[in-house]
Amino acid sequence: MPPSQYFPIYDYQNDWLVYNSHYKNYVPFSQEIDEGTRFVSLYIDLVKNRKYALLLKTESESYLFLEGALQNKIAADQWQKISIDSLYKIYKKDELLLTVYGSPGITDKSLLLCNEKKTNEAGVIENTRSSFINIKPISFTPFGNFAAISLLIILILNAWIFNLNPLSFLRLINPFEFFNNDPRDQLSKVNKAYSNTIIFFVVIIAMLMSFVVIYFSASSLNIFSLSMILSEKSNTVQIMRDFFILSVLFFVLIYFKYICMVLAGNMLNLDKQVDIIFVKLVQSSYLFYVLIFLLILMMSTNHINLTAETRPYALLPFVFFYLARFIALYVVTKPPGSLINLYLFSYLCVIEIIPLIVSAKFAL
Repeated sequence: MPPSQYFPIYDYQNDWLVYNSHYKNYVPFSQEIDEGTRFVSLYIDLVKNRKYALLLKTESESYLFLEGALQNKIAADQWQKISIDSLYKIYKKDELLLTVYGSPGITDKSLLLCNEKKTNEAGVIENTRSSFINIKPISFTPFGNFAAISLLIILILNAWIFNLNPLSFLRLINPFEFFNNDPRDQLSKVNKAYSNTIIFFVVIIAMLMSFVVIYFSASSLNIFSLSMILSEKSNTVQIMRDFFILSVLFFVLIYFKYICMVLAGNMLNLDKQVDIIFVKLVQSSYLFYVLIFLLILMMSTNHINLTAETRPYALLPFVFFYLARFIALYVVTKPPGSLINLYLFSYLCVIEIIPLIVSAKFAL
C-alpha cells in the first residue's frame, strides 16, 4: 500500500510493456515469455493525469529511465514520487515512456497513479533533466536512415566529379565564379550542357531537389501534389524508391528546360548566351540546394520539424532565391547594346520569371 497521504487512483500492474525487436515496438508483457526480461516499460498519459503523482516501488535496487534517459537509482522497498505536472512541464509531451531496469519480471514492481491529499508537499523529481546521468539512445527513423544514405550517395558523386575534372569542379562550386562575366574566361567554353561534369552536377541537383520534396512531404507539405506518385514512406526502402523516381523526373525537367532555353535563344538571337546562362543556372542551383540540404540534415538530426505555423513560409526561401538569381543573371550576362539588352531581359523572363510565377501558383 502507498503512504497514507496518497489516495490510489489507478494501478499500472497490467500495463507493463517490453520491447519486441521483431515488431520494433513495445508489446504487452507476458509472464510466460518475458519473465526473464530486466527492462519493462509503460506509457504515461501526462495530459489526462495532470495534478496527480506517480508512486514507484521495487523490491530490489533498480534504475529509472524516462524517454530512454537514465534518471536515478530506485532504492529497494521505498516509494518514489514522480510529479505528473513536473514531467509535463519538462518534456512538454502528451505521453511519456517510463522504463524500469532491475530484477527480472514485474512481480516486484509497483507503479500507482495517486492523488496527494496534501498539496503543499514538494515532489521527489522536480527537475528530471538535472539528474546525474543523462544517457539517451540514438533513435533511428526511416527518414533519418534515408538522409544518411542520400548524404553518402551525394558525397560519392561529388568525389567522382572532382576526380573526373578537379579544375572545373572547384570553379563550379566557387560562388564568385557565378559573377565572372569575362568573355575570355567563361566556364561555358569548357563545360557545355552535355559535358560529363555538367551532367553529373545536374544529377546531384536533381537528387537534392528530390530530397527537399521528400522532406516537405514528410512534414505534411505536399508540393505540386507529388504525394500522388509517392508511397506511404513506411520504411527506408520505399523512401529511397521515391527518391530515385523524383531524381529522374527532376533530371529530365532540368534538361527539358535547357531545350526550351535553346529554342527561345534561337528565336531571340541569343544562342551564344544559352550555354553561359545554363551553366550559371546549374552552378547557382547546386550551391543553393546544397545549403538547403545541409539545413534539413541539421534539423532532422536535432529532431526539429516544420510546425503548422511555419509551413506556409517554407517556400519563401525558394521564391527569394529565384528572384535574386533572375536579377543576378541579368546583371552578369548583360551584353552591350540596348536592343540585345531587351532581348536578354525577355529571355530571362521566359526561362526564370514565368516558370516561377506558374510554379508558385500551383505549388501548394
